[in-house]
Amino acid sequence: MAQFVREDDGGDGGGGGFGCEYEVKVYSLKNDKWKKIEGLPIRLRLLSKPFFHILNRRGYGVFAGHALHWIVPQRRQLGIRDCVLGFDIRDDKFFELLQPDYENKGMNFQVDVGVVEGNLCVMCNYEHVCVDVWVMKEYGVKESWCKMFSVQGIKWISAFMFLRPLVYSKDGGKVLLEVNGEKLLWYDWKNKHAKVVRVRGGPSSFGSEMYVESLIRINDGDRIYWKKQQELDEEEEEKRKTDMNKRDDFLSVGFKLKL
Repeated sequence: MAQFVREDDGGDGGGGGFGCEYEVKVYSLKNDKWKKIEGLPIRLRLLSKPFFHILNRRGYGVFAGHALHWIVPQRRQLGIRDCVLGFDIRDDKFFELLQPDYENKGMNFQVDVGVVEGNLCVMCNYEHVCVDVWVMKEYGVKESWCKMFSVQGIKWISAFMFLRPLVYSKDGGKVLLEVNGEKLLWYDWKNKHAKVVRVRGGPSSFGSEMYVESLIRINDGDRIYWKKQQELDEEEEEKRKTDMNKRDDFLSVGFKLKL
């Protein structure tokens, strides 16, 4: 999916205007074509907040429950809170996903979206001091949002600029967290204890992604090329057989006339 955005900041230099030109297209590997999506939601205009989707790879989108999800960042000057915007890959339509009833609504907080064990989750970050992690147990059902745990008060982390759960431990008592693009932690949410996962020779900053094995090749361009090439080869072989049959028929007729 490609999005092209040119935003008018409304004259305040802060990206607060709605004068935004944009379009969304979806590429089909099967048809090898781009499809333009119509009926785009007004909130999509706010998805282009400068630098927001570059930091911590927020612009990549999170896949869960047959849809991709992004956070449309809040615009305090417009009185707009964070929203979870989804794109259903079955019918190519955008929708707004209902969020949980957050606690401490009087405090300023920022929302991020992720996925853990196949379930959509949101991370409610209260001024980089405390992060609540909510998981949607049944996709699309607002009442299924469940607050799984909170992270705060880790001495050797001065601020939670970004936190994302990756996977649960085998016993289910811990969760692997990526923190600030700098640390991986095993966090025991019952005992409120954290342990750093050290990667020898690793860089000082990084990004983490979950990898799932698949028999489907990533480079589908090669697959499409070889499929077309195979079709051409089959057509050529069919033509060759047809020409040989015609030649055999001609020789057979000539042989009979000679006799």
